[in-house]
Amino acid sequence: MDNELRQMAVVDERIGWRWSPVRAASAVIAILGLAALLVALACSLSSGRANNARCLEAFANDEHRSLDAFFQDPALQDSLVQAIEQCSR
Repeated sequence: MDNELRQMAVVDERIGWRWSPVRAASAVIAILGLAALLVALACSLSSGRANNARCLEAFANDEHRSLDAFFQDPALQDSLVQAIEQCSR
């Protein structure tokens, strides 16, 4: 029995650390923090796209045209490019 305890102590020294509830909680908090950061990043990217689409639709409504008309009529494509530049800011 004493020999087994010595072997466990040697293994603990070689590993350099012991797993404790505090370290487990810290690891869980770090993982949850990273997950929250990834969720926030994904949400911000999707909301940016949605805001861009809303801005372009508002521009088309101001011009009393549909968004499809801007893509089909070459004369309106310059104003569409300007709207895209303004909405991307």
